[in-house]
Amino acid sequence: MLEINHKTMLANAAPLGAIDCAVVPGVASAVDRLAAQAPASHAFLRAAWFCRGEPEAISTLVARRGDGSEILALPMRQLGPAGLKARALAGSYWPFRSAAIDQTAGVGDMRAVLDHPAARAAIGPMLRLGPIYQDDRLALLVVAAAEATGWHVLTRDMGQSFIQDLPGPGATDPWPSKSRRKKIRRMIARLEELGPLTLRIVRGDAWSRRVFHDLARIEENSWVGKRTDRSGAKFLNPHMLAHWQRAVVDPELAEMLAATLLYVGDKPVAFSLDLTCGSLQYGIASSYDDAFAAFSPGQIVTLHGIDDSLARGVRQIDWGAGDSGYKQELGARPGSRIHDLLLVRSATIAAALRPRWEESAGSGTLAIATGLADAIKASGLPSSATIKRLLMSGLTLSAAAALMVE
Repeated sequence: MLEINHKTMLANAAPLGAIDCAVVPGVASAVDRLAAQAPASHAFLRAAWFCRGEPEAISTLVARRGDGSEILALPMRQLGPAGLKARALAGSYWPFRSAAIDQTAGVGDMRAVLDHPAARAAIGPMLRLGPIYQDDRLALLVVAAAEATGWHVLTRDMGQSFIQDLPGPGATDPWPSKSRRKKIRRMIARLEELGPLTLRIVRGDAWSRRVFHDLARIEENSWVGKRTDRSGAKFLNPHMLAHWQRAVVDPELAEMLAATLLYVGDKPVAFSLDLTCGSLQYGIASSYDDAFAAFSPGQIVTLHGIDDSLARGVRQIDWGAGDSGYKQELGARPGSRIHDLLLVRSATIAAALRPRWEESAGSGTLAIATGLADAIKASGLPSSATIKRLLMSGLTLSAAAALMVE
């Protein structure tokens, strides 16, 4: 984990003019170059990953050292109402939002970026960085640099990730356990009474329009399709479908992304979507047709996919956030906390937004009132005119904070 020494940040600041910044329309080619140099865990953060179906709405902040070497490329999109002029790091919500950066970059470099006129204009008054892992290098550097340059960092806790360590070749302890494998074989036998089963794994050039159609059919018949507004769906949501379709146009991402699908006859009934980066695999999503719930189709595709991953050298799975008990039953351990960060320039605006942004439960009205009270304290000008201005802007900002949350 990167260690941030706040006492030496001022001394380590990059010399004035040592960092140059520019804004490039769309997703800059620098994104792919930095991803190619990144640790395996962040190799997926390639240009195609950031489009999310709306490449025309993205611009990239590119930072270079005096010798021309690229240290940072942040693809950004509009955040919340246009009037806020706020920006957010682009890319998929799953497994997290981040960006590949030069591994020698430090807090001083990041401070120089945030102080650069082009960066200040590109970022605007607010920048959303997240959901992102608490110990992610980009998060650590940006938060430390932001705090050192007078920004205010609001943090929403999004939960706990879970990590599964897998056995290496020749391990005496099988995973999953023999009893679990036996249970899944019984489920498969029961399911085969309904028709012939097919298990397939799609990756690389096997991605096709038909595969995405089958993934959407499964979601449509799942609890997501039947009991939600579908905004959180991976394939029924048109914007997210466009994201995955654009991602697999990149051959490297197409190989990293794998869908394990289960069919009963010709009917697709379950899938698992995973992202493999070297020996680490991210569990992106899984779903199944509600009509087949009694046969545990989700466990069937998960086991099949993990067996394939083990054969390919995967030794660790990041299951992401949320645990109803089954992840820890499989032997998963707590990983990093996941944070949703909002960087705000103005102390007054930060004070008004903080309660609404950071609240996890409770009354939105109370959060707005608390935010307005804090904003009045932060302004240091408790005149009637200031209170009226804060009242109007505070209500607007608190409502905007709600709109900025996905």
